[in-house]
Amino acid sequence: MNQNSFNQNYLLNMNKPSAFQTQYPLSQKKFWKKIIPSFIFWFIISVGLAIFQIIFVTQLFGASDLIDMANFINISLLVFYSVVVVSFVIYIFYIKAYIKRYYYDCGDQFVTIKKGVFAPTEIHVQYQKIQDVYVDQDLWDRIMGLYDVHIASATVTSGIEAHIDGVNVDVAENLKNIILEKIHGGNNPPSIQASSGQPQSQQSSSVQFAQKISSDTYPIDGAWVVSMLGSSLFSGIIWSLIIIGCSLGNVDYHSTSIFLILFLSLLLIIFFFRLVYLLIWKKNYYFEFMPEYILLRTGVISKSENHLPYKSIQNVLNKQSILNRILGLSTVIIQNAAQQMVSSRGQAIGQGSAISLVWQPKDKAEELSNMLNEIVTKANAQNSNSMGL
Repeated sequence: MNQNSFNQNYLLNMNKPSAFQTQYPLSQKKFWKKIIPSFIFWFIISVGLAIFQIIFVTQLFGASDLIDMANFINISLLVFYSVVVVSFVIYIFYIKAYIKRYYYDCGDQFVTIKKGVFAPTEIHVQYQKIQDVYVDQDLWDRIMGLYDVHIASATVTSGIEAHIDGVNVDVAENLKNIILEKIHGGNNPPSIQASSGQPQSQQSSSVQFAQKISSDTYPIDGAWVVSMLGSSLFSGIIWSLIIIGCSLGNVDYHSTSIFLILFLSLLLIIFFFRLVYLLIWKKNYYFEFMPEYILLRTGVISKSENHLPYKSIQNVLNKQSILNRILGLSTVIIQNAAQQMVSSRGQAIGQGSAISLVWQPKDKAEELSNMLNEIVTKANAQNSNSMGL
């Protein structure tokens, strides 16, 4: 097979969805989720530019040259809007091609995801390398009822490419459960499982608990209110000073009373919104120790549901801020080797992933840490034994 035939077959395969993808398809709303935000963005830019241009050209030509001014505005806006419309039409065709070429499949040994139009990317993530599976929604996802399923391994690339985005709630739930089942049912290659002489159920890293371990049995301590009020007040003061500082050149604070009224007004507004945000966050916060992984749900506008397998845990830390130390509170930080993308001096780099169990009394945090350390030790020992190490 020559190179041209290979490229043609590759492109044809990318256009044809897998049987798995046909059973668990992308939502048709994915197209509109891509188009509507872009349309709103360019509409705002266009209106803003038109207003700016009218003001600027009016100052440039003056009232005596109204005809020349109107002609200049009409011609320049016509050129700009023509470019925007043509670009947007091209973008629509691009999104259609992108969705048509979107491909994913869950095989016996790995997840395959292909995406891209001009520079296609293909990634294969082995189940035994998966560190975390989580489902999240951004603002537009919540508006349109869409979900993204992320698969994180210990590589930076997986954090960029290994996600299936734009599915409905039922498909997201099925994808999550299938991948988690593959992780726990396929930790070892078939040859190792067969040589072990043990049933697959005995090789699983499932953990049985005498009682439910969750945010219901280990709730956020009541002292979090003090911490919440303190952080809200601090944020209000900082942002109020920043806003006032940025407006010093435009507003004459000739009176101390005017300054104090403005400062207190901004402080109360920011404090209120911060307080409401934290209350909603607390209401949505939930964790539970499942038999094979830790479940964590968080979010306010954007929501996320993490599933961290015990075998993927690298470190368990107890951390206290100065205020939390005074209040006797602690946060349990559970780290794995999955890579998340962060920005440093304009460059994308990877850092370790983690989930946090927050605002726990110090003794409860130590209980959770000790429990997790024991679970991880047993899971690692079980994996080593099953692999003949």
